[in-house]
Amino acid sequence: MFKRFLDRLTAGNILYFPGCMTSYVLKDLEANYEQVLKQAGIEFIRVKELEYCCGSPVLNAGFKKDFNDLVDKNLDVFKKYGVSKVVTNCPACYSTLSSNFGIRAEHVTQTVWKNINKFKLNRFNEKITYHDPCHLGRYSNVYEEPRNILKALGFEVVEFKLSRENSMCCGGGGNLKSNAPKTASRIAKMRLKDLQTKKVITCCPMCYYQLKENAPEGVEVLELSHVLLENV
Repeated sequence: MFKRFLDRLTAGNILYFPGCMTSYVLKDLEANYEQVLKQAGIEFIRVKELEYCCGSPVLNAGFKKDFNDLVDKNLDVFKKYGVSKVVTNCPACYSTLSSNFGIRAEHVTQTVWKNINKFKLNRFNEKITYHDPCHLGRYSNVYEEPRNILKALGFEVVEFKLSRENSMCCGGGGNLKSNAPKTASRIAKMRLKDLQTKKVITCCPMCYYQLKENAPEGVEVLELSHVLLENV
């Protein structure tokens, strides 16, 4: 077993990087995605005591030196633990890691879709609406994988009028929720007014948190891991 561990270090490790929102606010999603990755057959490592913020909020706020410091700290950790690829469930982390770290990164929807045959695909047979997170859609051009997963699970995806590259923000990103919470809530409510079903699914912790907090009675907001785990 020890030799296998050394071989993995030599070949390069896959790090699961949940991001701050998942780690500190939505810890249930962190546990969900660890289970999802195991179901997908991904051997990954965690270094919880050494994971730093990816730096996305700091960069958006204009603190480039602090952002670069965070990048350097993370890269030192990646090197120490032989990390060759990072998988994250946070679109902002995925966008930042892909664009600024010089390391292979995947959003978990890409990982799951490549391994979808390893999941039990019970048929949900219901209509839902998928919300495109800004950092996953417009920033990273990842549109098909989440929809393909939902369709494989048996959902009929009914689109928002504004979807894909024209998707409306949930109101929670870009530090808006922290700096102007009332405005952020108004945006979320505007987004949900366009909902044509009684259930919306997203694959971003911030979008999930923001839409759920502002959903009207009778509307259910789910994160992708919730429906994936019903099939595990």
